[in-house]
Amino acid sequence: MTKLRTLLSLAVAASVGGTSSHAQNLTRNPTSKIYVADVEGESQVDAGKKISVLEKKAVYKGEGSTIETKPNSNASIVLSNGIGIYFDVATRTQIRGFMQAPFRPSRTDMDDEPSISRTEMYIDHGVVGVSTGKMAAGSTLLFESTLATADVHGRQVVFQIGDNVTTISLLLGDATVRAGSMDSSHEVNGGQQVIVRPGRPGQANIVEIQAIPDGRLEGQREWLLERVLAADSARKLVYFEMQAVNESGDRVSPFDGDSPPGTKLDIVPIPVIPANPPVEPTVSAANLSSP
Repeated sequence: MTKLRTLLSLAVAASVGGTSSHAQNLTRNPTSKIYVADVEGESQVDAGKKISVLEKKAVYKGEGSTIETKPNSNASIVLSNGIGIYFDVATRTQIRGFMQAPFRPSRTDMDDEPSISRTEMYIDHGVVGVSTGKMAAGSTLLFESTLATADVHGRQVVFQIGDNVTTISLLLGDATVRAGSMDSSHEVNGGQQVIVRPGRPGQANIVEIQAIPDGRLEGQREWLLERVLAADSARKLVYFEMQAVNESGDRVSPFDGDSPPGTKLDIVPIPVIPANPPVEPTVSAANLSSP
C-alpha cells in the first residue's frame, strides 16, 4: 500500500509539472477543495486549525479535513475531482490524502474526472455513500476502516462501519477489497457486498462476499440506493474550474500566456443552476435515518 501511494504521488506530480509550458512559474499543484452541497441538522468540519460548523455552499480545503455528522444529522459534499459523498447520521470520516493535478477549464464532458487524483479517506464509524463519474486513468480512490481497505474504481458504493463489522456494498462499478494485512485481495463487482469481521487473535479477519439483498432494511438494496442517490445528486450541483491568482490577488488565466512569478493555482467551485430546480435536491435526514 505504501508503494502504491508513493507511485501515485509521483504520477500526480508528473502530470502537474507537464500541464503547461510555464508551469515552473506556478505552484506545483493546487489545493484540493470540498464543496458542501447539503446539510441537514448539525455537522462539523475540522480543517486542522479549527473546528467549524459545516455550512451549506461553503468551501473547505480537502486534504487533512475531518467531517463529522451528529445524531439525526447528515451532509453531502463534492470533492474538487467531482466525487460526491454522502455522510449519514453519526458518521466521522477523515480525508487523509487528497492530491489533484491541474486541469484545463475547457472540458466537454462534466461526468469525466477533470484530472488525475489520489484520494485517501478513513471512516471511523457510520455510513458513507459514494458516487463517482468516469475516473481518470491512473487515479485512485481509497477508503479504509479498522478492518478493511477498499480501492474503489467507481461508480457507486456504500460503506457501513461499526465497532466489529465493516460492510462494503458495490451497487455499480468494481473495487479491490483487502481485509487487513493478513488477507489477500478480493475483486468485488457491482451488485456484491463484502462483510468483514475481526478474526481470532493472530488470524486473518473473516470475509464474506454475497449478493446485495433486496429490500428496504438497513444494508439492503433500496436502503443503500438512497444513500448513493444523495451522493449522486450532490455531485451534479457543482463543477470546478481551475484559476490562477497572482501576488496581488488578481485572477489570471493559468494556461494562456506567461504567468508572473508567485502565481498560484486555485480550484474554484461553480454551482450549477438547474432550469427547473427540484424542491429537495437531496434526500432529507428524516428519510435517510436508520430503521
